[in-house]
Amino acid sequence: MKKFYHDTHLHLDLYKNTYEIIEYINNFKSYTIAVTNLPILYERAMKTFPKSKYIRFAVGFHPELIQQFSEQIPLFYETIKKSRYIGEIGLDFSKNNLNSKELQIQVFTETVKICNKIGGKILTIHSRNAAETIIDIIGVNFNGKIILHWFTGGLKQLQRAIQYGYYFSINQEMVRSKNGREIISRLPEERILIESDGPFTRGINKDYKVQFIDEIVQELSHIKNYDVEKVYELLKNNFKELLN
Repeated sequence: MKKFYHDTHLHLDLYKNTYEIIEYINNFKSYTIAVTNLPILYERAMKTFPKSKYIRFAVGFHPELIQQFSEQIPLFYETIKKSRYIGEIGLDFSKNNLNSKELQIQVFTETVKICNKIGGKILTIHSRNAAETIIDIIGVNFNGKIILHWFTGGLKQLQRAIQYGYYFSINQEMVRSKNGREIISRLPEERILIESDGPFTRGINKDYKVQFIDEIVQELSHIKNYDVEKVYELLKNNFKELLN
């Protein structure tokens, strides 16, 4: 059986052994989008880490950090013009982040506007307690690809995002939870991608191994009632379509 590995949401720069993980990813030929949390961290990663056929760094501005590092907003707007991969970005309306809600919305709206105008960009998006607003801002005709990472919104928002053609990246925590499995069961097969969200998920919080992908594939095969081989194949097709 031919396995295909990919990870659309890895915080590669937050591991202590980043160089070892890069070599490991290259050996396993696992296509990886390495997200960052600040534009300055993206710039550092691009200068520091070796180029890889299998790894693409994404320029990000995590919504939880926008108020604290607001001086980086102009840099972020300039940097997203140069990168095809954008993330981690989005909105976080959990209790601890409501004080920055308006600034978050302002930055996210402008980010979507810039990316939509240029076109062809891939956005990986954080939407905790904010799925409705995220979908309202992006809309139905975005000129690029949208990935909702670790989606935890309601079924109404889920249905809207599916209708609008967004992708969903699923991780180990989702296949382990009742709510996560319910969301996955409703996803069209052609909109499913894999993510680790490492190092923020169990099992890969200290070191990164691609076996988590095999575990997710096994669970996907149960949830969707597909052969494992079919799951690897559809994931390969989905990732290729994402990049097209």
